[in-house]
Amino acid sequence: MKSFKILAGIMSVVLAIVIPGCSDEAPSDLPKSDLGSNTVTKYVSVGNSLTAGYQSGGLYEDAQMYSFPNIIAQQLSKAGASLGKFEQPIWGNPGSPDATGKASRYELISLEGPVIGPRGVAAGTGTNTALARPYDNLGIPGAVLFDFLDTTDFITKATARQNPFFPHVLRSATFGKSIFEQLRNISPKPDIVTFWLGNNDVLGFATSGGANPNAPTSAAAFGALYAQALDSLRAALPNAKIVVANIPDVRAIPYFTTVGPAVAADLKGAFAISYQKHGTNGPGDGSSYLTEQNPPLLILPSSSYVTQIGTPTGKYYSSNNKPVPPGVDTTQMLGLNYLNPIPDALILDSAEQATAANAIAAYNLTIAQVAAAKNAVVVDINAIFNSIKKDGYNISGEVYTADYVSGGLFSLDGVHPSSRGAGIVANEFIKVMNSKFGMHIPYVDISTLPGIPAPLAKYAGKKFMPQLTASASKNIRDLWK
Repeated sequence: MKSFKILAGIMSVVLAIVIPGCSDEAPSDLPKSDLGSNTVTKYVSVGNSLTAGYQSGGLYEDAQMYSFPNIIAQQLSKAGASLGKFEQPIWGNPGSPDATGKASRYELISLEGPVIGPRGVAAGTGTNTALARPYDNLGIPGAVLFDFLDTTDFITKATARQNPFFPHVLRSATFGKSIFEQLRNISPKPDIVTFWLGNNDVLGFATSGGANPNAPTSAAAFGALYAQALDSLRAALPNAKIVVANIPDVRAIPYFTTVGPAVAADLKGAFAISYQKHGTNGPGDGSSYLTEQNPPLLILPSSSYVTQIGTPTGKYYSSNNKPVPPGVDTTQMLGLNYLNPIPDALILDSAEQATAANAIAAYNLTIAQVAAAKNAVVVDINAIFNSIKKDGYNISGEVYTADYVSGGLFSLDGVHPSSRGAGIVANEFIKVMNSKFGMHIPYVDISTLPGIPAPLAKYAGKKFMPQLTASASKNIRDLWK
């Protein structure tokens, strides 16, 4: 059988802004700027990598300066809050390390391809680790909801989960053994707390193709943990204004939406791919043209392998130091023969998508109910991200989308917002705070925030398949071990 090869150019990335369609118009600056009848002397944020300012596979100063909490703090100060410096656990450029000690941050390695991944340079170090109090930004990359109250020694936790961010953020048990304890020990007591945890309770399952972990946190466990978290938060801060965010649909981010449509367009309905369904570790038991309703989703790291569809290869296994599963024959054509299927870890099948969607729906119902009971207000990030995926986000005639690179809202890992994406998230929090608390906090001007790295402009109007290195794929998955 003649070998079928995917053309290298199967993804259109246009860095010029797309033509505006139906979209959510971001608010313009308010006619006045104040806190209404509120006094704000301390603002603290709780969350995970989305809160920390993690971008493009790493935590680094140039991105942390544009974390959505830091943007909110700046805008609060403009409205009259006397916050002083909003302290964050800064990791000096080029940022946090991977398992080898090199900086994990994704960069543009080569314009030929282009190749995207870590550059292999030495990691940075913490720049304000001597701060004699807890940080105001308590976002810990990789944190799940359980971690908010968990008092397990964070050095032990960091070792067990191969996650350096717990000791980087929490630093000393003198400040408290858990995120909550450190929050409770901050002085003065926070007047405003933003709380955005729970994403990683489903994201680890989804980003691993449903492989590791093989299920999201159960709805019952999530409900109990969320109630405990907000009970504790409200008891410790009875007068604080608490703003929580819910969980976006994983299918609304480019990590899951970039590769599959491009492969489908190249296959043109002439070939169906063979893939492993959830839990399969052998010959393929799934088949798809990738054009059906709710087709399987090829995750972004699969871009390193799908260009070899139709050729005999076992690159996925050799690149990831994995043994070839029994029954798999890598001398057969990848993805076009059931004996050499697309591995389960590279694909989110329809059943796995349903599992993730059901978990998110249950989580968000819990968040709404618990928030109402504890006098907290909710930012509906789920609806906002879905709207952006469908129609884009219109700001003064400029439309941002959820497309990889070209959309401008997501960083190079396809999961975490870019600086401009973080600005939009910050404005959505501010919108709710203004509406619910009678404040007039000014919105950040998105156009003043950094965009996607300029060298990628070479590909404006052209088609290309981004090539994520094996180390890039590993670094993003390691967040959710």
